[in-house]
Amino acid sequence: MSNSPTMTFTGFPSEGRGLLTGLAENNTREYFDAHRDVYETALLAPAKAFVVALGDELRARVSPGLRAEPRINGSILRINRDTRFTTDKRPYKEHLDLWFWEGDGPSREHPGLFVRLRPGSVVLGAGMHRFAPPALAAYRAAVVADDTGPALEEALAAAAAARGVTVSEPELKRVPRGLPADHPRAELLRHASLYVGGEWKPPRAVSGPGFAGWAAERLERMAPVERWLTAALPKRSATPA
Repeated sequence: MSNSPTMTFTGFPSEGRGLLTGLAENNTREYFDAHRDVYETALLAPAKAFVVALGDELRARVSPGLRAEPRINGSILRINRDTRFTTDKRPYKEHLDLWFWEGDGPSREHPGLFVRLRPGSVVLGAGMHRFAPPALAAYRAAVVADDTGPALEEALAAAAAARGVTVSEPELKRVPRGLPADHPRAELLRHASLYVGGEWKPPRAVSGPGFAGWAAERLERMAPVERWLTAALPKRSATPA
C-alpha cells in the first residue's frame, strides 16, 4: 500500500502522546470518553498514516510480502484492554501497539515486527510472543536441525549486537523431555516464545514524518529473527497474544 494524500504521515502530535500519559494517570472510561476526539484525531489517525509509511519502508528493506494494514485489528491493536482473564481491570492500554506480519489470517497468528508507543518511550521488536503447540513443535525441530538452527543463532547475535537490543529470556528451566539436553542450542530449546527488542526515548522525529524511517532502520536490524521464524513456523500456528 502506498501513501495517499489522505494517509500521509506527518508525525504523532503531542496531543495524542499526551492522551497516553493521561491514561497512565487516569485510566477510566470517563477520562477516555472525554478525550475520545483526541484519540481519534491525534493518535488513531496518525497511527493509520504511520502504518502505511512504515509498511512501505519495511517492504523495501525487509520483505515485499510484509503486511501493513492501517486499521484496528489489522496492524493497529485495540486500545481497549481485554480484562476477562486478568485481575487488572483497567479498561485501556497506556500505549499504542502496531504490528507488521506476513501471511494470511489474523495478524497475531504470525511472527512479526512491532512498534509500541509509550508516553515516554518507543519499543521496537521482532519475533513472536507466544508459540501455540504446532508452532512450538516446528520451532524446536528447526532449532535442532543443522541446516536451519545456526541461522537463528546468527540472526539473534546480529540483532543483539545493536545497542539497546536484547533477546527474550527462555521460559523453561530445562530442555523439554524428548529433546537432547546437551544440544549446542539447548538454551533456544527452552523458549516458549522468541523475540528481540529494545526501548528508546522518543526521538525528535516522533513528531514528524522522519519517524517512519527512524523506526524502519532499527527494525531492519532485528528483522532476520522474524524472517527465520516466518520460514520455520506453520503458516497459521500461533495463539494471539
